[in-house]
Amino acid sequence: MSAENRLSADQLAALAPGDVISIESGADSGRPGMPAAVVRRTATHLVIRCATKRGGVYQEQYRLQDGTRDGEGGHAELVNANAAGSVTSQRRRQEQRIDAAYLAWRRDRADVDALRELQDAIAENWR
Repeated sequence: MSAENRLSADQLAALAPGDVISIESGADSGRPGMPAAVVRRTATHLVIRCATKRGGVYQEQYRLQDGTRDGEGGHAELVNANAAGSVTSQRRRQEQRIDAAYLAWRRDRADVDALRELQDAIAENWR
């Protein structure tokens, strides 16, 4: 779970029923957040409706104070829905480019153009 995706106190306070957000848990680290919707808001909590990969639906409570899950089930927090998916998909594309360039260079290690492509892909990932 990363701090750059975490919802700020102002963003948490602005959430209302019907808003779409993402949930990120320690088990999902490195994957896009699970989409969810705000169902109800109380003075101290948000009730969030979530769906499982197999289509099951359930509700969880999250604290308005910090956006963390209240109750059992391990640590989870509310994150920005846009940031969770876009960062991961962009990073995945960069990794795929590096993998493809490495495989091309590995087939023929004397190929200078393939080596340059690999170096460019790695350099692009570091920016």
